[in-house]
Amino acid sequence: MADQNVTAGVSRRALLTAVLAGGATLAGSELAAAQDADAGDDTVKLVRQLTGKVPSESPRVHLTMPRVFPNGYIVPLTLDIDTAMSETDHVSEVRVLAPRNPIIDIATFRFAPGRSQPRVSTRIRLAEPQFVLAVAEMNGGALLMTKAWVEVATNGCS
Repeated sequence: MADQNVTAGVSRRALLTAVLAGGATLAGSELAAAQDADAGDDTVKLVRQLTGKVPSESPRVHLTMPRVFPNGYIVPLTLDIDTAMSETDHVSEVRVLAPRNPIIDIATFRFAPGRSQPRVSTRIRLAEPQFVLAVAEMNGGALLMTKAWVEVATNGCS
């Protein structure tokens, strides 16, 4: 009978896999943080160019999109704005922008106080990986903004 040497612990392959996965995660999070920092100034400039007003990032505007989506033709988007929709506090309109698309202005949604809820669920086309912006204009003229990074594998605008 041959001696069998059983060792407790992890194999070299498992250790190497764990190290590579950890490195990829760290690199991905650093890349996303760098993209977010670069996009901050560019998005404010873009919205200012399109509207003539300076937007402020707000937790009241919720834009939900998948971080990674395989097809740029049908990317799901859900938009929800926290507001009472009263005469004194309501959203007038929300614009959805995709700065790297051939046509930047993707959609505009208008809401009436007391008659509608500021919620939208739809699908949009994206040309390439990019930040999608949602800019809500409140009844007082203030612009509230949020953005979501979406990676698409195929060009949905060709």
